[in-house]
Amino acid sequence: MIKKGMIVAVGSTNKTKINPVKEVFEHFYKNVKVVGIKADSDVEDQPMEDESMFRGALNRAKAAITNVKNAEFGVGIEGGLHKFSYGWFERSLVVIMNKKGKYGVGSSGGLTLPKKVINLIQQGKNLEEAIDEIFGTKKIGEGIGMFGIMTKGIVTRAEGVKHGVAFALARFLHKKIYGA
Repeated sequence: MIKKGMIVAVGSTNKTKINPVKEVFEHFYKNVKVVGIKADSDVEDQPMEDESMFRGALNRAKAAITNVKNAEFGVGIEGGLHKFSYGWFERSLVVIMNKKGKYGVGSSGGLTLPKKVINLIQQGKNLEEAIDEIFGTKKIGEGIGMFGIMTKGIVTRAEGVKHGVAFALARFLHKKIYGA
């Protein structure tokens, strides 16, 4: 399974997304170079359902693999909310795409958000803005993230993303059962 010299493109310049991608890929491959680029999701700033999150992550993965020369994989990560009977649930979806256009999908863990956060989002703020306003932080999404604030540091944004990356990569670690 170990391959030498690989470029992995991430459709983001945020270290809380790039670093977990690097960590997961380096576990399975040697000499991995991870390149982050600005990539638009082409979905709303604050996705409010899983299908938008998936489309956003897929669009970022496609942009990443298309715009980084010699990339073997493109990775897109899109956070968002989805309403269930038990409340508004927040998590990130991760899409990893290879050069043939095949993709794996994974997600971070998640949690239900308090009504106070949802009210601010429904007033037009995105999750980061809502959390920054409530907790007095600045650009929390570039640090420990909402996960870090809500779990008091036990699970950071990067750690949540790491799980999603590992789950999405499973498709490529088990090509025989997923189909090449």
